Amino acid sequence: MEKIKCEDEQIQFLGLVQAIGFLLVTDSSGKILAVSDNLDQFIPGDALSKVIDRNVEELNLLDLQGKNSSEFIQSTVNDRRSAQLVEVAGQSMHFTLSQLDELYYFEFERCTRKEKLPLSVFNNRMMELQYEKEHVWQLLSKVLSDNLQVDRVMVYQFNEDSSGVVVAETLLSPELDSYLGLNYPEFDIPKQARELYKRKHVRFIADVNQTPARLISNVQHDIDLSTISIRSLSPIHLQYIRNAGFESSISFSIMINGKLWGLICCQHRTPLHIDRESRTFALMLTNFAANRFQQLKDKKRIEYLKEVQELVLLLKEKVLLKSNFFPELKQYASHLQEILGADGIAIGFDDGIHLEGTTIDKEVLRSVLPLLRDQAKDGLFTDNSLSNHHPAISAIIGSQFQGIAFSEIDENRSFFIIWFRKEILLDRNWAGKPEKFYELDKEINKLKPSPRTSFNSWREQVSGTSPKWTNRQLLFIERIKHVLREGLINKATEIDNLNKQLIERNNALDTYAYTISHDLKNPLSAIKLSTEFLQFKREVKPEAMAKMTKNILDSVDIILNMLDKIHQFSKASAFNFDVESVETENFIQEIVDMSKHRFQALHVDVQLGDLVPVKGERTLIYQLFLNLVGNAIKYSSKSPNPVVQVSSAKTNNGTIYTIQDNGIGMAEEELETVFEIFKRMSNSTNFDGSGVGMAIVKRITDKLGIDISIKSKLGEGTTIRLMFQD
Repeated sequence: MEKIKCEDEQIQFLGLVQAIGFLLVTDSSGKILAVSDNLDQFIPGDALSKVIDRNVEELNLLDLQGKNSSEFIQSTVNDRRSAQLVEVAGQSMHFTLSQLDELYYFEFERCTRKEKLPLSVFNNRMMELQYEKEHVWQLLSKVLSDNLQVDRVMVYQFNEDSSGVVVAETLLSPELDSYLGLNYPEFDIPKQARELYKRKHVRFIADVNQTPARLISNVQHDIDLSTISIRSLSPIHLQYIRNAGFESSISFSIMINGKLWGLICCQHRTPLHIDRESRTFALMLTNFAANRFQQLKDKKRIEYLKEVQELVLLLKEKVLLKSNFFPELKQYASHLQEILGADGIAIGFDDGIHLEGTTIDKEVLRSVLPLLRDQAKDGLFTDNSLSNHHPAISAIIGSQFQGIAFSEIDENRSFFIIWFRKEILLDRNWAGKPEKFYELDKEINKLKPSPRTSFNSWREQVSGTSPKWTNRQLLFIERIKHVLREGLINKATEIDNLNKQLIERNNALDTYAYTISHDLKNPLSAIKLSTEFLQFKREVKPEAMAKMTKNILDSVDIILNMLDKIHQFSKASAFNFDVESVETENFIQEIVDMSKHRFQALHVDVQLGDLVPVKGERTLIYQLFLNLVGNAIKYSSKSPNPVVQVSSAKTNNGTIYTIQDNGIGMAEEELETVFEIFKRMSNSTNFDGSGVGMAIVKRITDKLGIDISIKSKLGEGTTIRLMFQD
């Protein structure tokens, strides 16, 4: 036989209103579309049949403050004021106006509280909650019990599976059985009821045995009463309350971070109409307690994060700075295990696996890795009931472990961390055996839900689970994964930089090798020939002796000069510096004088213009001008009227230096290779040189971020332009 599910019941469309008040439903103009059938109990003489389609202002229920119904409706709804106290036929009533879709709800509820609640009472209760550091919910249950005077106040927290557990309780009547610590099944508060609790944060019934008023309507569809405070409850729910031994009930939603965390459930054994003002007071205290609970939770989270951060800093300091941090990481395995409350831990890196605590065999672990990787999202997989959720993994690992947290740091290096948790057998106590009951509804010939009749404590043993991984622990796993991945990236970058340095060193070695095997052959041959001549020639004339020794000394000078240049070249490529302002006029004249003597070019006319300070490193800039000015003097020294000009000028973007000569110049096709090491121009054979100087220049300009350009014409001279950035 077909069953009607409890969650299929549309509890907001039942069209029932508690007899403690009445309801009018209008359109935006104030035209009455529906009315509760108990209106005549509050306004004698008005026949219900005559109320429908009339304008609400004709009933004279409210002071419209000189407005028509439409204006009053819009101003009152937009103002979102709380309930107003009004007089209806000599009775004090709370009036609220609310809107849902295109309908407007005029809700009237009897006022039962004779005295207004003092503000000081509310403030005192808030202060009590604000100073509570541990048991916020227990204190709230006591405060509400004192103020509402109901037999039972319990704080009910929703579990992940939508069942609930009582986490705090205050009993006004000591003879009542305590529900503290007891669980309630999910179907006790079905899905549609939980959704309604998210929107309407107070739900109450003053008397489960009182006949509710029905809504009379000329609207063609069911009217949604989800925003109405005096909405009557589902008959199934009313019977549920009766079965529990109570005749009135009130619940408040506990909303934390926009989610329904739980409920405050208040029960009383006799009918009790808790006034709207008292309900508002209780809801405000509930919201305040929820905020306080979140504050304390955030504080614990911050303390946990601080502990995590301390471990992260320790790992960075003691582990990640090591060239091979896997051996170091193993020393902190027990700490990583402890902070996550695990029974064992496995750390894998490349071909090695380190185990600590209670774990599984290494080969078994290797065999299950592919399954764990398949389940992981963004390198993370956690579960606390493997046999129920992932039987294939559980079959390999074994029933000993039901909890696992797998973090993949780097699959290519087989770098992972796995935390294990053993299965624990739990005794779960229920408020009555969690069974669904159905009864036959003969009118529709279907089985409909029937409320539970027993709430006696019932114990269930739960197996196949381990303690759940908390959000804080998951955050810790994510943080450790991020830090270790970052460490790997840094190591990879460090290795890459070392490789680049190694390439530079190898290039330098190649430079020396090339010099020894090629450019040094000629001077070494000259030394060899001259030495052999002196060795085997018994009698050497003074003129020949002078010539041979001069050849040897000249060749030695060439070798020493070339090796010195190569040394300078290697320094220029690996030089680290601090940027400073360099006064070039302090050394350019010195370079000119030295170069003239070195290249026997005292006759060269060197003209120095304005020499503006530049930004850079003093030694490198000296080396830069030493090569460029020296080349200009050397290669113009054999011109008929040699002139070298050095000048500078300040611009918006920096400083420009120009070095110009009228020497031998360069062919246009050779300008592209001028900076290659040991590259000499075709017309430079009559000048001493090794082809290293301009390569040094290029290394220095690259290092200092100087823009260099060369213009030259064969036989006419060369102009070099340097652009220094400010």
